Amino acid sequence: MNQPRPKRGDVDNPLAVLIVEDSESDAQLVLRLLRKAGYALVFERVETAEQMFAALEKRTWDIVISDYNLPQFSGPAALDLLKEKQIDLPFIVVSGVIGEESAVALMKAGAHDYLLKDNLARLVPAVRRELEQAIIRRERKQAGEALRESEEKYRMLVEQASDAIFIANSNGRFLDVNAAGCKLLDYTREEIRQLNVQDVAKFPTKTPLQLKELIEGKTLIIEGEVFRKDGRLVCVEISARKLPDGSFLGIVRDVTERKRAEEKLRQLSSAVEHSPSAIVITDMNGNIEYVNPKFTELTGYTIDEVRGKTPANMYGSNRSQPEAGKGHWQTIQSGEEWRGEMLNRRKNGETYWEAVSISPITDPNGIVTHFVAVSEDITLRKEDEEKIKRLNTGLEQMAMTDYLTSLYNRRYFMQRGTEEFKRSWRNNQPLALLMLDIDHFKKVNDNHGHDAGDMALQQIAAALKSNMRETDILGRMGGEEFAVLLPNTLSNEAALLAERLRQSVEHLSFEVPSASLSVTISIGVVMISGEMSGIDDVLKNADAAMYKAKRYGGNRVMQYEDVSDADQSSIASKVE
Repeated sequence: MNQPRPKRGDVDNPLAVLIVEDSESDAQLVLRLLRKAGYALVFERVETAEQMFAALEKRTWDIVISDYNLPQFSGPAALDLLKEKQIDLPFIVVSGVIGEESAVALMKAGAHDYLLKDNLARLVPAVRRELEQAIIRRERKQAGEALRESEEKYRMLVEQASDAIFIANSNGRFLDVNAAGCKLLDYTREEIRQLNVQDVAKFPTKTPLQLKELIEGKTLIIEGEVFRKDGRLVCVEISARKLPDGSFLGIVRDVTERKRAEEKLRQLSSAVEHSPSAIVITDMNGNIEYVNPKFTELTGYTIDEVRGKTPANMYGSNRSQPEAGKGHWQTIQSGEEWRGEMLNRRKNGETYWEAVSISPITDPNGIVTHFVAVSEDITLRKEDEEKIKRLNTGLEQMAMTDYLTSLYNRRYFMQRGTEEFKRSWRNNQPLALLMLDIDHFKKVNDNHGHDAGDMALQQIAAALKSNMRETDILGRMGGEEFAVLLPNTLSNEAALLAERLRQSVEHLSFEVPSASLSVTISIGVVMISGEMSGIDDVLKNADAAMYKAKRYGGNRVMQYEDVSDADQSSIASKVE
């Protein structure tokens, strides 16, 4: 699902501008134009490579606006520094007159636009355009990475399925297929992705109503035909259902042989003996008169053991046949065919799933005299369906959790936070929030590598989680920041838990290839109050308390009520 893009440049989310410029007046001119356009700004002006490097280390920036020539620096050098640090930021050059060749070279090197200082009419449109393009680039990269990961996990499962599995979008265009599907149609995977369901499938005329039910979320079980690449028609049984993302999953089994056997059954009774399907013939009252060898192979019962009995006598009550007792008896007694799935039990007590087709047999006058049931063991298919169901559940869980720590991710934490905030006000119950940040975490990554940093995050997440109550909500907000929602928790209780969390991390030690590491955390504690309009306000205040804890050396717990207005202003400037 696409999330709304954050609005940059308003009071709550100011535009962070890094200005590479030796002239204070020229920098102020650029800032005035941006403010006049409605942007709230946080900025820093740098004149040297060292200053720019320090600014990039200090915070995240939204855009770089650079002069071309500076006494100790240059626009091309600033661009090279961004590349060296692998930072993708909009880079706009605002300078005096330079040669066309230099301007072209700068754009080829990665600058996004070039403006003359004596003509800044395009500055604001250029900034807006490049900010939007930067967001688009980030979203595309994130979407691509997430898609590749989920597709790989999904493919590992479906490739092992014995039945053909297809995924199509709402327009019928095939999105993916497993190896069994390629074999069924005799197309390559790439060729199938260029096809539509209508290109290969031939459905009965009564299908539109069933397709409507499928779109509404019901499982569709239907028989039809598919065209192979050589034009040959193959009879298939299709079990399809709608997935949470709006696409459709179809499990397709080649039932050509079964259909041929059913047709021959109506023409020549002796052919039943060689049918690949289990066949049972009963009288009008459901008493068994005949079963074929396949039935014996499937169930373990011989004809002598079942003759004169009804299926209910054999299998027990309909609780073992959940799909049966839903009007199928009335359907076949009225002269119509019934198809469905049943969970039955073999003679040895083992349960199995079977797909069943029950049809009436009529005399020359059209009077129903017997019923014939044709069934196949679909246990493997049902197991495949269950595997796919578990996979979908896993994918939904992935959308809620942080991949590294397995804690709730920021998006889901904010969703839960909004719910808890509203519930707390509605029920007049206390709600506390803890904001936690690992002290000096950058040193861990710089000195020991990102693998050690990841290990630290995982160990800390586990330590925090082990101290949580069942009702507490723990999430990773990004980087080295964590947050905890404490429903129905008083201020002193929240402070005690925060101190327990601080101590648990302080006493934590873990080994990396080069050293034994330990870290500390700073924690801000806040209780919801009347001046807070939502979870964002709660987080902001908890952040303020946490940053004050860091100002006092870190490894401590700070209550929000201990944060003065001056503290908040100082902390806000650091956050910006």
